[in-house]
Amino acid sequence: MSRLLRRHPRAPYTQPMDIYDGLPWTEMDIEDLTAALRSGDTIEDAAHHLCRSGTVEDVRRKAEELGLKYKSSS
Repeated sequence: MSRLLRRHPRAPYTQPMDIYDGLPWTEMDIEDLTAALRSGDTIEDAAHHLCRSGTVEDVRRKAEELGLKYKSSS
């Protein structure tokens, strides 16, 4: 049977992944996170702007690690 015709099991859908979810933080990411939160964005908005919306908890942890204050939409 052709490889193209074989059915492969799909990974279970858990949450949407964004382009930078799970990747190491760069200096620019930290600067952007700081600027977003200081301008009044929620932690969820900041995660979206950083292309890390699938890992909002990681963004929250990074903000706390940096001592940044934030608000949440939930």
